[in-house]
Amino acid sequence: MIYTLPPLPYAWDALEPRISQETIEYHYGKHLQTYIDNLNDLIPGTPYEDMPLEGIVVSASGPVFNNAAQVWNHVFFFNTLSPAKKDMPLELKDYLIRDFGSVETFKEEFRKAAVSLFGSGWVWLAQDPEGRLHIIKESNAGNPLCRGLKPLMVMDVWEHAYYIDYRNRRAAFVDSCWDLIDWDIVTQRLDEPLPVEVSETVVIAEADRDAVTEAMAEAIIEDEADMQRYVCITCGWVYDPVEGDPEGGIAPGTPFSEIPEGWTCPACGVGKEYFEPER
Repeated sequence: MIYTLPPLPYAWDALEPRISQETIEYHYGKHLQTYIDNLNDLIPGTPYEDMPLEGIVVSASGPVFNNAAQVWNHVFFFNTLSPAKKDMPLELKDYLIRDFGSVETFKEEFRKAAVSLFGSGWVWLAQDPEGRLHIIKESNAGNPLCRGLKPLMVMDVWEHAYYIDYRNRRAAFVDSCWDLIDWDIVTQRLDEPLPVEVSETVVIAEADRDAVTEAMAEAIIEDEADMQRYVCITCGWVYDPVEGDPEGGIAPGTPFSEIPEGWTCPACGVGKEYFEPER
């Protein structure tokens, strides 16, 4: 299966001034395209070659998961936005009032989660199998599908989502996005089936929505080791796996150990052998 860049449901300048055409050109046209290209390079000859994208997201790990999830997350994000301001349907309001107390409280909690998420990632509104709604913070390429939860809406809080328009003002970007959410689409997703089955569902305790099992904690420690930054000893340029090197064909989320041997420092041109772990 070959994945391609899907068409946007609106013009590239339609979200201005909240999200500029330049941001769409880089975020959608370049970053998303890089994830798609990387995924197409990674899956031939593997069990994921003919698997639907959702299936790859819930079953893969490492670079295949990172790129597949980032493709799914980005397409879902862009399809959640609308140039025309939409009023929230009563059905969705009722769910939010039931599970958060009020629509305003939901927005406050969601904003807090989006602004406070450390590093890069995504903040989701997701529905559990019992129908209750949760705000989920996911680092890097994380997706609620992996927890057996159904995504309803998301905000992308990777820096490349907002840095052109808002520089380091993530909160301003989050506040601006509220008027771009297509609440009709979010409400429609309430009645849609979970797009993929998972063998094990991670139950989220109401008392601690960020709690993880011991196995998940070990996986996080392992992931953090993979996310070690490396410094070029020739010029001092730092490779950060969180950001990757999209201009050099290295997608965000790629550990240094998995960069192809032919890759070179974008600042001075030396090879991987001239890099050492950042102290």
